[in-house]
Amino acid sequence: QLVSADPARPVFVMAKAGSGKTKVLIDRVARLLLRREDGRVGAAPDSILCITYTKAAANEMLSRLFRTLGKWSIMRDDKLREELSRLEGRPKDAYKTDDLRAARALFARALETPGGLRIETIHAFCARILRRFPLEAGVLPGFAEIEEDEAQAIWQSVRAQAVLNASEVAPEALNVLALEGGHDGADVALNAMRFQMSVYLDFAETHAFNQAAMRAALIEGLNAPQASPAEILELEMGSQMPVGALREALISLRASGKRDDTRTANAVEAALYEEDPGRRWGCYKGAFFGAQGNAYKSLYNAEAGKDANVVALFATKDETGSEVARVEALAAKLKLAETVERTSALLEVGLDALVAYQEEKRRRGALDFDDLIRKTRDLLTRTGMSDWVLYKLDGGIGHILLDEAQDTSPEQWQLINALTEEFTAGIGAERQQDPRTLFVVGDEKQSIYSFQGAEPAQLRAQEQAYIQKDPAALSQTMEMSFRSSPEILDFVDAVWNSAPPVDIASGAQPPLTADEVTHTAHRANQPGLVELWPVDERDEDEDADAWSRPVNALRSSSPKAQLASRLAKQLKAMVDRGETVWEELPTRDWQRRAMKPEDILILVRSRTGGLFDAMISALKSEGLPVAGADRLRLTDHIAVQDCLNLMRFALLLLSRAQGFDATEPSSLQAFVAEMESKLVEIKRDLAAPEGKIRVMTVHGAKGLQAPVVVLPDTTAGPKSVSSSMFTVSDVPIWSPRKDSDIPAAEHERAVANAKSEEEFRRLLYVALTRAQDRLIIAGHWHGARPPG
Repeated sequence: QLVSADPARPVFVMAKAGSGKTKVLIDRVARLLLRREDGRVGAAPDSILCITYTKAAANEMLSRLFRTLGKWSIMRDDKLREELSRLEGRPKDAYKTDDLRAARALFARALETPGGLRIETIHAFCARILRRFPLEAGVLPGFAEIEEDEAQAIWQSVRAQAVLNASEVAPEALNVLALEGGHDGADVALNAMRFQMSVYLDFAETHAFNQAAMRAALIEGLNAPQASPAEILELEMGSQMPVGALREALISLRASGKRDDTRTANAVEAALYEEDPGRRWGCYKGAFFGAQGNAYKSLYNAEAGKDANVVALFATKDETGSEVARVEALAAKLKLAETVERTSALLEVGLDALVAYQEEKRRRGALDFDDLIRKTRDLLTRTGMSDWVLYKLDGGIGHILLDEAQDTSPEQWQLINALTEEFTAGIGAERQQDPRTLFVVGDEKQSIYSFQGAEPAQLRAQEQAYIQKDPAALSQTMEMSFRSSPEILDFVDAVWNSAPPVDIASGAQPPLTADEVTHTAHRANQPGLVELWPVDERDEDEDADAWSRPVNALRSSSPKAQLASRLAKQLKAMVDRGETVWEELPTRDWQRRAMKPEDILILVRSRTGGLFDAMISALKSEGLPVAGADRLRLTDHIAVQDCLNLMRFALLLLSRAQGFDATEPSSLQAFVAEMESKLVEIKRDLAAPEGKIRVMTVHGAKGLQAPVVVLPDTTAGPKSVSSSMFTVSDVPIWSPRKDSDIPAAEHERAVANAKSEEEFRRLLYVALTRAQDRLIIAGHWHGARPPG
């Protein structure tokens, strides 16, 4: 910690859970502000930029820093010398009167800094830069930042208009999207396209938004046939199909009566009966491929194999039959052609929605979170303009500190790199007397935000690149945990190290889970406890009247409800018995004290599925104080629904009065309509326990800790990814299902699934390492009750 907090040189820190990375970050900022050993004045408060991941983390860091500086401003000399000595690792007598006076003045300097200390999220930083250089960035001065719900409302409007337009000018393309989307229609593809917006817009701009040019690029990039799927089937299921030989083979296949012969015969006979090429292929491929798209090992049995014609057509072992080879080639060709057709249809319908979305934001003078990152990145990297902007910024930013670096996306890294390039190159390296520094802290094992673009492998890559560029840079690892007891850390190590590496399939990066971890417990003499609860078998469902409970309520006999009830009873008993946890005193000594409800943190994987609500309900039933959900969907709650019904009724005790109201619409009616059509979600900050048990998702608990952590949701494995948008040979493709994947998309999907499994393990690591003293691991039965 002491070496990492030294501001004399750039540092990349890999900080394991509980190792005190926030303390190091705060200490480094404090040391930057302090007077240097050679007598020079410390860094100006506004020359320090500290980028954090969330607003809550930024506020926490700012509060802790001001708390530290505030204490210094009123400390006695001897006490302040002790604090500064501990912080910087220097002798107490090295601090003269002027040094103490400068340290006490830091609180006032920080408060008086215009704009305050720059400890902020990367989005807040980007917004500040864009407001300073709006013309250079091509944004409207005084632009507004919109939240996701407003951005979603804009998207829904332009998407609906794009679908209406396509129904008139591109009905065939819209039909392709609707068929692939199932009951949700074209919205499935268009929504997926929105989250790959920059990829599709860049592709379209490269080809001047010309549909023919984009289709040609898809065909060339995928090495796909020029013909459409319908044209391919017209040929292959028509004149190219050996109808005569198949009819002869059908006789031998029918005569055998064996399973393989019958299956092949049924498919061939059904295909010969059909005249439409598409329906003929639908029947015929059943002879060769199973329901999952896998090829059959054998298409005929021994009896039918006596017929040389059957062997010539359908052999799969010693030789490959002519029809087997032709159908395999046809299936591969069709997948390529269908991928081109699907993606072309998506571009034809969806590009209008993407362009309209961008135009509507521009019309409103609004930027969403992705816009903030992308436009700032372009501003700092675009040739010509970037030199001017970086020159102006050089005088202001002298020290960059990046927190939670494992969750930084590639686009965000480009932005950070543009700023730090000037630290080591050109005129920028000479513009300030003090050395300019970079501090990066993160942990790949705690990267759980891939849905927001995080790529944990980027952290190591960036570290290596920077160290090669600047030999003075250090690479540090903080392994000692100041949070958890040794029993918990031993358990975490055992779980992580016993899991086999995940095959990431790409070969470009080694599996992150292959690295063994060893945590060192600072609290070595403070024993803790890990409990593993057995999973109870599912009980028989009770026969209850379906009308007696809400449709979405869990049965009391459900495994989730029973587990929640057992856990709540056990937690109640633990509190009532006065079981103890460890507590650190102001003197930095430790003692045991009776457990309180606020010492308990319950973590689940998701708020949906029933366990989250069942857990809160069970705790309330036991009389335990519980903080409730950290996020609330207003219209899901009965009290809000009652209020809306009351308002709706009032709109009737108002209808005649509205008839006389010719100037203003009814605001109450508009409010009810908005409440019913819009998903309103309230986020609550449960960082502070406030005397109650907290029930949260693991994602929501990132950065938190508690003496007792309960994990009731540990028996479900990772889910396969639902990715449908891939980039292959520099062209974007849409492949909505696994069975529609071309080989390159199969590879990309395998990579995505491997990365998903790695993140699943990292999510478990984050959950386990929230515990300080006691860890309770439980789970519920999945599926039906076993027989017998």
